[in-house]
Amino acid sequence: MAKKFSEEEKAVIRDRLIEQARHCFSTLGLKKTSVADLTGAAGIAQGSFYLFFESKEELYLEILQQEEKEIHQQLIERYLSAGSITRETFRLFLREAFDVMEKKPLLRQLHDEETMNILLRKWPKEKLEELFESDAHSFGPVISRLQETGEMSQEYDPNVVISLIRSVMLLALHKKQIGEAMFAPTIDLLAQLLANGLIRAGGDTDDRG
Repeated sequence: MAKKFSEEEKAVIRDRLIEQARHCFSTLGLKKTSVADLTGAAGIAQGSFYLFFESKEELYLEILQQEEKEIHQQLIERYLSAGSITRETFRLFLREAFDVMEKKPLLRQLHDEETMNILLRKWPKEKLEELFESDAHSFGPVISRLQETGEMSQEYDPNVVISLIRSVMLLALHKKQIGEAMFAPTIDLLAQLLANGLIRAGGDTDDRG
């Protein structure tokens, strides 16, 4: 039987599990990380794990949501937070949004089709919806502001623009299907076309690149 913990103990243990899981998932990968690995690193009994998460896949999703929030904040602060936006700024924003999908260890594991299928099968539907909604929470106010100031075309529904940004990031998962030789130039061209199509302001240079 799993040990009973006080609310304060639960908060501490949950944070410890997330911290240890971030390390284990990043170094070992999802498939090679067991619940025993996580509980051993966190210093709790294996049975106690299920007081906090239904599965290691749900814990993975929790960390993924945290990483996405951090990534969104960094991208907005770097490219979209203040001042007028240029097509070059928006192109760089799209390009970096894509690049993080290849650089972050947890996100890079999503490139593996088997891993992705396991996650989609194990993730609760409502949690998966929360992951997608995080894009709207992060980028929605920014897109609305840019349309209100006239810097971004008002022709498109903000939700469609947000979906477009998400799609660019998710293209990283299809590198093999697109073909490695053509992948980078394809993404570069896509980012340029989207910037030209969405942003009204010109500008070929930007000192934040």
